[in-house]
Amino acid sequence: MPLTTSKTRETSTSPEVQESAPRQPSLMGKIAASAAFKAGVLVILANLILVLTNPFAKVDPDSLPTLKSWVFWTTQDYLNQKPNPSVVLLGSSLVMNSVWMQEAEHLQKDVDIAVNHRTQYMESVLKSHLPGFTGTCFNFGLPGAMVSDGYMIVRTLFVKEKTPKVAVICLGPRDLMDTSFSCAGATSHFKYLERYTDTKDLLDLAYTSAWPKINYMLREYIYFVGKKWHAQITTSEGMKAAMAPVLPAFTRNSLLDQKTEFDKQFAFLRSEVEKGVYIAKPNAQTVGFYDNGKDWRKRFKNTNDEMFQNQLTWLKMNLALLKEKGVQPVIVNLPMSELGLKAIRPGIYERHVQTLSALCKEQNIPYIDTMKEGRFEAADFTDYGHMDASGGKKIVDIAASKMVEFPQVKQALLGGKP
Repeated sequence: MPLTTSKTRETSTSPEVQESAPRQPSLMGKIAASAAFKAGVLVILANLILVLTNPFAKVDPDSLPTLKSWVFWTTQDYLNQKPNPSVVLLGSSLVMNSVWMQEAEHLQKDVDIAVNHRTQYMESVLKSHLPGFTGTCFNFGLPGAMVSDGYMIVRTLFVKEKTPKVAVICLGPRDLMDTSFSCAGATSHFKYLERYTDTKDLLDLAYTSAWPKINYMLREYIYFVGKKWHAQITTSEGMKAAMAPVLPAFTRNSLLDQKTEFDKQFAFLRSEVEKGVYIAKPNAQTVGFYDNGKDWRKRFKNTNDEMFQNQLTWLKMNLALLKEKGVQPVIVNLPMSELGLKAIRPGIYERHVQTLSALCKEQNIPYIDTMKEGRFEAADFTDYGHMDASGGKKIVDIAASKMVEFPQVKQALLGGKP
């Protein structure tokens, strides 16, 4: 057997005679060639097209599923008011509770705050001080509402024939600087009212912390996150219309839907507020006092200057928007109990009053300070800040009687010369 020389070995391993090994694809190449990557690109392109074209933009906001929250009930009641209210009260539960309780006293019957927000007592006081006034009044106070929520109500609901003549903005110190409050866009009221308007211009003002802003961006720019209900409603209504001529028995309205109330609508979602739960009864003045001092001190644990300035910006925006819509604004400083005043940090209440007074003077807006105009007693309060029917009566008496002393309010309500 012949020996293999080194030359022979070199010849046998020469690159000229060897076949080149196949080149392995890079990691990026493997990813680009994968079905998952291609599907992802298609989803991104589809999402981009949907964001740019926004095919479900014209869906009726009231057709979208929602929790029956306080703002839901109040919004529906406001939109269904006939005639349209001439005067609307804006504020938090500080005005919502007391005026609602007083309404039961005035009407001498039960009042369900979930579905009855008209304040006929205020109407009677206005008529007694302003002969010729024939309008109606509406209590749009919402639990936990901030000034920014009031702006959203004006922006989204005061439109066309639903614009009142006068908006009475009722404020306590907490409504501008609550330290337990994160940002304007985080409230349930703000989130619900967003369905009626595009809020891109409010992004930086409404979302002052990182996560709510990220959440907003996800809803806004991932189309089937923010518009999933719009797509579902549009698709289902389109299918109904297409199938109706062929299968009328399957597309007609269910007997369960043929009601004028909201008892069965959105039944697949858990309700936050139910009718028949929050009832104000006549001749049932609150007995006792709820000590919410711990919660009160938490809300006022510091001056929260950043939030105060943020909400003050919302207030100024709201005043400008009201004027733009032809609505006369009035600002009312709500009363506080002696315990409430003592429990908050020094300077907070003084800043609140001075700011409202200076702002109204600067913009020639009627300002009413109930703490100066009326005598409130401990018996008028149910806790450190909220009032019952007796307190509500005093608030309405003062606000209604004083506001008509301003020529611009009188002119707005009567529609003629002051």
